[in-house]
Amino acid sequence: VCLRAEAGPARRPEVHSLRGNGWKIRNGNGSVSAEAAVPGSAHTALLSAGTIQDPYYRFNDHVYRWIALDNWTYSRTFTLPSDVSKWKKVNLVCDGLDTVATILINNITVGTSNNMFSRYTFDATDVIRERNFIEVRFLSAVSYAAQQSAQHSKYPVPPACPPVQQRGECHVNFIRKVCQLRAFSLQL
Repeated sequence: VCLRAEAGPARRPEVHSLRGNGWKIRNGNGSVSAEAAVPGSAHTALLSAGTIQDPYYRFNDHVYRWIALDNWTYSRTFTLPSDVSKWKKVNLVCDGLDTVATILINNITVGTSNNMFSRYTFDATDVIRERNFIEVRFLSAVSYAAQQSAQHSKYPVPPACPPVQQRGECHVNFIRKVCQLRAFSLQL
């Protein structure tokens, strides 16, 4: 995640990275929160905070299924140079948003995503200030895939659900993201 700013024709674009620490993550109802890093995931943030144990150990993928079923919001503040109001164009560039998300800067929606494999560039010129607050609100990929499946009635899209032995999620063909054995991850 970075901001790319064009200050004028004589200057090269400036890049202000939002990667690293300084992010916070919280679940849909705010009952679970932790410090987070970007890139990262809800699982890595919760593991670092001691909220969960290793999600790959034994049956923890099943124990921690609730993480994939919840919505998660990443947020942070960031400061830009004081001449930001003179910049001609400011784009928020996001690589690897996983997957369905609404992106807000200073409480104004600047874009949405629904495909993990796409790079997104959002125009943030009109909302950016010297001091800013960004939120990336992720919808549960499991819930989104189920909603998309329920809305689709033209023809069957197999498989509706994997065999029980695989303990996988249903309706994976209705979402553009990397599939894992158990649950969908959230990566920013």
